[in-house]
Amino acid sequence: MEKINKTNNELGKSHAVIRTAQSGKQAATDDTKWQISVSPTSRWANRFIIAAIVQGALAAGVTSYLLYDAVYGSPGPARIVAGGSAGTWLTVGYLGYIMLGPLAAAVTALFYQHLEVNLRAPYKGWPNAFAWLHLVLMNVGVVGATWLMMNGGYRGGALTITLEAQNPTWSIGQVLGQVHVQVLSGYPSYIAPFAALAIIGAFAGGLGFVAVWRRALKKTPATTS
Repeated sequence: MEKINKTNNELGKSHAVIRTAQSGKQAATDDTKWQISVSPTSRWANRFIIAAIVQGALAAGVTSYLLYDAVYGSPGPARIVAGGSAGTWLTVGYLGYIMLGPLAAAVTALFYQHLEVNLRAPYKGWPNAFAWLHLVLMNVGVVGATWLMMNGGYRGGALTITLEAQNPTWSIGQVLGQVHVQVLSGYPSYIAPFAALAIIGAFAGGLGFVAVWRRALKKTPATTS
């Protein structure tokens, strides 16, 4: 009887060890399945990188034009910017485009890379639709708003220089008043809608970030020490 009990105890211990090993193996298998169930690349990071490349090409094009016109144009962007007043629009529009165009698109790609690759949380459902809004509205809005500002500043600055040369008796207030009436007054009604598109796109992207991030935190498997 003592031998039988001893044998049963040994068999019970063996079964417990086997069950523990199988349980650990199953947990490891589940973790592995969870890890390989998601592609190691981010579709949205790639899309924003492409947008950054396109925006960078546009930035290089407008910069090249401004540099060329500064040398061969009259009065030229350099003189317009140095004159201030309406020319400030050109400065603000150009710097705003560089920061909110190619640079912002490249940095945004890192957010999507972190979510879809590092946290293994692919975009699907309504966050995916919000990511499309982010991509399209933000890029279109930034280009539209900043390029209109650059155009208005260029035209307004050139007109300021022309009016000052043609009407030496005019005060600076008279010159700027004409510039505002003839050029700048028509731009805000076009710039504002593009700025609104950019803001809506950025807001949609932010909501998508939060939703996907929370989803990633919920499905992350618990780690055992």
